[in-house]
Amino acid sequence: MNPVKLSVTRAALFSALALSAGMLCAQPSGAPPAGGQQQQQQPRKPPQEALDACKALKAGQDCNFTSPRGAVKGSCFAPEGKPLACRPKDAPGGNAPPPPKK
Repeated sequence: MNPVKLSVTRAALFSALALSAGMLCAQPSGAPPAGGQQQQQQPRKPPQEALDACKALKAGQDCNFTSPRGAVKGSCFAPEGKPLACRPKDAPGGNAPPPPKK
C-alpha cells in the first residue's frame, strides 16, 4: 500500500473511532438501549443469609447476618408479596419506615 493511501486510511479510521466515542459519551444516562425498549430494573432477591436471619422474627425486629462483605445489622422487612428478610441499616431507605399500605 502506498504511503498516501495508508495515511488516508489511518485518518478515516481515527475519525470514525473519534466520532463513535463522542456519540457514546453524548447518550443521556436514562436513555433506552439502542434499538430496543428501556429495560425495567428488577429488584434484587435478598441473599439467603438475609432470609434466614428473619425466619423466627417479625417485621421491624432487629436482625443480623454475616455476608461475604462481613457482619450486617438491620431490621426484618418484607415488601408486599415478598418474603421477610434482614434489610441492612445502611441500605438505601434502610432507616426509613416501610411505606403505608393502601
